[in-house]
Amino acid sequence: MFSFRTTRQDSQSVSLECMFCFAELRWLSISQREAHYEHHFINDIDAPHEGQRTASTLLVPLRKSGPDPNASKPRFRKSPFPCNKETDVFWHAAQSTPPPPSYTPGLVPLLRKGLLKGHARGYIRRAVLCCDTAVHVNREPWDAGWGCGYRNFLMACTVLMNQRKQPLYPPLLDFPISPGIRNLQTWIEAAWKEGFDPDGQQQLKRLVNTHKWIGTSDLWVAFISRAIPAELVDFQSQKDSQFKISDVVINWVVKYFTPEQIIEKPMNAFESLETSPVINTDKPPLILQHDGHSKTVVGYEVDKNGMTSLLVFDPAHKPSLDVRKAAISTFRLASVQNDSRANDSGSTHSLKRKRSGTVEDKELDLHGIVKKFRLEPKALGKKKEYQILYFPMTAPLTDYERMQRKEVQSIRII
Repeated sequence: MFSFRTTRQDSQSVSLECMFCFAELRWLSISQREAHYEHHFINDIDAPHEGQRTASTLLVPLRKSGPDPNASKPRFRKSPFPCNKETDVFWHAAQSTPPPPSYTPGLVPLLRKGLLKGHARGYIRRAVLCCDTAVHVNREPWDAGWGCGYRNFLMACTVLMNQRKQPLYPPLLDFPISPGIRNLQTWIEAAWKEGFDPDGQQQLKRLVNTHKWIGTSDLWVAFISRAIPAELVDFQSQKDSQFKISDVVINWVVKYFTPEQIIEKPMNAFESLETSPVINTDKPPLILQHDGHSKTVVGYEVDKNGMTSLLVFDPAHKPSLDVRKAAISTFRLASVQNDSRANDSGSTHSLKRKRSGTVEDKELDLHGIVKKFRLEPKALGKKKEYQILYFPMTAPLTDYERMQRKEVQSIRII
């Protein structure tokens, strides 16, 4: 009935891992293993779509368990759901501590390498990416099925907490409660108490310590309540429209990410030769929501045939171990180089780090990595409505401006 993933650890023991969450199952009975898998199936099949504010159904409650402190060997009975332990940690690239397992910094620079490889092979004409400080944050087993909105929030915060354009953003986000999944629930309920989003409060009723889905409009409320400027843009397919919704969304994203000097001043042949086919900007990523899911958009690419696809960080996608290792290596190399420039020292040690970082790049199919982050127009066209949340990076809102935004506001494109 169920399939199990077994890996040989040594000559005397075999690891029995869950195919979904890779939790160790060999100490569980057959009935407990079946219950564990049934838990995954129930969450995946019976759960309502994520991102719908009206969906307030609770999933199966999480069960926590810990090892017996008096046991020297794993003879005690473990919970059928060891993967459900909550690890609600916030991290961003300016911190000195290592990234938690669900955080992968350095993916944007790694994507840039892959896009350059694709251009060199003639597959890609050009691409534009958001700021390098964006961090991929994937869901974990304990928030699988309901955590994507929260994880996109964390991805946005990794950038807003680590930028220099608006130095007041970090303290506004960090005080009195720092970003986090459970903390975001507290943020939103605190905003309700201030009079923000009465419609959302009416629909969700209660949020703290629940598994309720949230969408981009709820994130807008959270950021506005903290005086962080944010904007919502709505896209809705119309039967009598001559434009495809996928084209409209993509064109809006392209305009958002493309540097103004390129739009205002078309390049001649000589300038285009001097310009990299893959451009990094200081733009923060944006959050794209449709019925059932949401993703963080980190840029776009134009292939050899002129088709434009979005590049996204999907919280439901966990980077492979090799990709995460290469991304973190790229991130650490950039940190070392930045420290070297700050200290005005070009030591031999930094050069050695650079050489060691390129070995992993050669072992990986960098262009192949890009495919895992590509969202093509055909996939976009399957949905009829989208909403985008983006950050204009303007000065923090005044108290008056905050009060003028108690009702959710958005701009409609089509």
